[in-house]
Amino acid sequence: MSGRDIDRQMLLDLLKSDLDNGTRNSDAMLEKAFPELSAEQIGEVREMVASAMQTEDSDKVSLVITAPTELSIKARSTRSVVRSMINSAERNILITGYSLSSYFADMTDTIIEKSQRGVLVKFFVNNIEKQSEFDKIIKYKGKYMEIYDYTQPEDTMSAFHAKVISVDQKKTLITSANLSYHGQQGNIEIGTLIDSKHVAKQMEDVFTKLVFGKVFREI
Repeated sequence: MSGRDIDRQMLLDLLKSDLDNGTRNSDAMLEKAFPELSAEQIGEVREMVASAMQTEDSDKVSLVITAPTELSIKARSTRSVVRSMINSAERNILITGYSLSSYFADMTDTIIEKSQRGVLVKFFVNNIEKQSEFDKIIKYKGKYMEIYDYTQPEDTMSAFHAKVISVDQKKTLITSANLSYHGQQGNIEIGTLIDSKHVAKQMEDVFTKLVFGKVFREI
């Protein structure tokens, strides 16, 4: 049996079964199809294909922009998406703040109120000592409000620049926009809203590893 003769649908079905059941039944088929590959390479191929298959058919990606409204661009606005995500959060909010301004104060209040009602908030901040707008949020840190700071004193040019909001382990916004007037309305900013449990879990895992790796310190 050669790689060209492999029954691709049968292999995909086996890989899906392995993914669902934690088995490795597809390895034998891959070994027969590609005898030139080592056991380690077979494992790498299997994991690569299985990972690609984890993306659900229902996953949706939408373009999100900050741009002049008169341009009538067919995309969701950053401001409306951010506010909708935070207002609708029922279980948890993961949010990053490279720059937070007073313009975002009403959403800051909403985030605090959510945490007081039992919604777990994880706020990741760049150099919190230089951002006075976080003073109010710090007052409410506790069981449902976790605040993590990124500072690298040995490299003063290093910064936590990612702008992310993920809610309820379902929806994730990855954007260039800060939590400020210009980020939400004044600049040209582009991002994507991803409706995917898999991506949301990946994002949560990334920040969990950054915390355990002591890249961030909890305030």
